[in-house]
This record gives sequence, C-alpha cells and structure tokens, in this order.
Amino acid sequence: MRACSLVCIIIVIFLLINQFYSGLNWEQLFIGGFVAVAIWTDCGRWLRYKLRHRNR
Repeated sequence: MRACSLVCIIIVIFLLINQFYSGLNWEQLFIGGFVAVAIWTDCGRWLRYKLRHRNR
C-alpha cells in the first residue's frame, strides 16, 4: 500500500467522524467519495500485485 493511500484512508475516517459531529456537509461527502474511489483503485492494484508475486 502506498503512503498516500494510507494518508487518504486516515483523512476519510476523520471526514466521516466530522460528519457525525457537525452534521451532513454534502461537499465534504462528495470529495470524500472521490478519495474513497482513489483508495479502492490503488489498494486493489496493490493487492493484486502482492497476490501475483506471492504465488511465484
């Protein structure tokens, strides 16, 4: 996993916690959705890479 993905995961967690305490902010949720898709894509590639090289 890349360091930027780890940082983005932490940001999304804080964003979700903030949504519970301060109420819904649709702009933050929209940006958080984009970040979540980027994390999903990057971590998916990382997992496939690790699984491919582990089986060798």
